[in-house]
Amino acid sequence: MLKKQKQYWAEKPMDSRVFMIVLVAGSLTALFSAVFTIIEGLGPGASLSTLGCLLALIAIMILTFFLENEAICHILLCIVLDFILLPVTFFFCGGIRSGMTLYFLTGLYVIVPTISKRSTRRIMYILSVIAMATTFELAFSVFPEWVTPMSDGAWRIDVLMSFILNAFCIYLISSLTVQAYHDQYAENEKLVKKLESMTIHDELTGLYNRRELFRMLEEDVMRAPAEDLHCLFMFDVDDFKKTNDTYGHLFGDKVLREVAACLNNAVGEIEEGEIAARYGGEEFVGVFHDEDFDTSYERAEKVRQEVEKMRFMENPEFRVTISGGVDRCNGMRPRYALRQVDDLLYLAKTTGKNQITRKM
Repeated sequence: MLKKQKQYWAEKPMDSRVFMIVLVAGSLTALFSAVFTIIEGLGPGASLSTLGCLLALIAIMILTFFLENEAICHILLCIVLDFILLPVTFFFCGGIRSGMTLYFLTGLYVIVPTISKRSTRRIMYILSVIAMATTFELAFSVFPEWVTPMSDGAWRIDVLMSFILNAFCIYLISSLTVQAYHDQYAENEKLVKKLESMTIHDELTGLYNRRELFRMLEEDVMRAPAEDLHCLFMFDVDDFKKTNDTYGHLFGDKVLREVAACLNNAVGEIEEGEIAARYGGEEFVGVFHDEDFDTSYERAEKVRQEVEKMRFMENPEFRVTISGGVDRCNGMRPRYALRQVDDLLYLAKTTGKNQITRKM
């Protein structure tokens, strides 16, 4: 049973978790209540009715684990407890001269709200109030002889214990519900952050994607003043198709990740206006924010050198190189700036590869 509860808690949404909290807290309350009816000597009827509440809660809990339509269990709990067992227990446990009024209120406060559908919840609430009010009236003026009498001392003890048990039940449900809410909120926060990351990052390399690159170029670089130098560095992996054909796509993916890491290491995340992005396929783009163009070119050249030094244990004979170009991009429209640096990349390709060209 405990294993089933843990699995249920891990897999189910917030409203299902709250319902399970109600069942567990209600079962504990019913168990303690049954014990106290025996201690108080209220008779077999009181003990059997409170034990009936406990068994009903456990049965519905088990049914919840195996029944796909959980809403039926919500309604069943309300019908069995608010319409049947609590009213019956009211007669066996002293009627109005007892703590059963507190159980009625707890039933309304705890059981009915577990019904998720609003219209059904309203109907069941009204019917529960009618059932409990009818029970009051029957016990008070119509069939008072049906009520098991309770002495003043027993009444005082019963009210005190009922208050303690109902307070315990409400506290347990409230605190666990708040905890479940915080757990669900934390899970949602992680999911939102993950989705946000997925919208701006490339899944394979972890670099920013093309969309985020364009956003950054438009919002930061294009509007930067002329003296605030930004340089665009574009490169691709030489003969990458041959790498995939010879060594397989999984190895090709590893090459792209390692190349991306070299670019990412060269870009300062904390520097405003810098970014490392996967432009598409085996093409990458870096935006450098430096004091002069020579510094940006040297950084690009360092990326090329780091890539050239890479070695792979599974294919030690394999060598990877890149070809690219670097150019200023201040104040330029992103597509125009990328077209210019793409021309430089093409020049690097057609004049020997494994080099970084620059605009002279």
